[in-house]
Amino acid sequence: MSNRTAGTPFQNANTVITQYESLYALRTGLTILLPLTDDFDGGGVSFAVSPDNPLDIIISASNRKIVLKSLKKEHLDASVARGFIMFYEMKDNEVVRCTPCSYKKT
Repeated sequence: MSNRTAGTPFQNANTVITQYESLYALRTGLTILLPLTDDFDGGGVSFAVSPDNPLDIIISASNRKIVLKSLKKEHLDASVARGFIMFYEMKDNEVVRCTPCSYKKT
């Protein structure tokens, strides 16, 4: 579900994620379900709103840059206000890792 970059406009990105499922609830905020990715290995995951598109986020993880494309504006605004997004990584339709991602103002 993720696409490696190859000549994309995100020159500093290692990965561009375009296929994911987002879940939003007022109590818990934004949760993103995506396939298990080695990009999140090593912890220390944070995000910032992309300067190129206010509906995209740039995730920093272990000296890697990941672009997550096309979030809903209201979900992204709520995530920035809360200061985090939760990522649930999936393998064979089961959650295998939960990765909190903190907001880092640029």
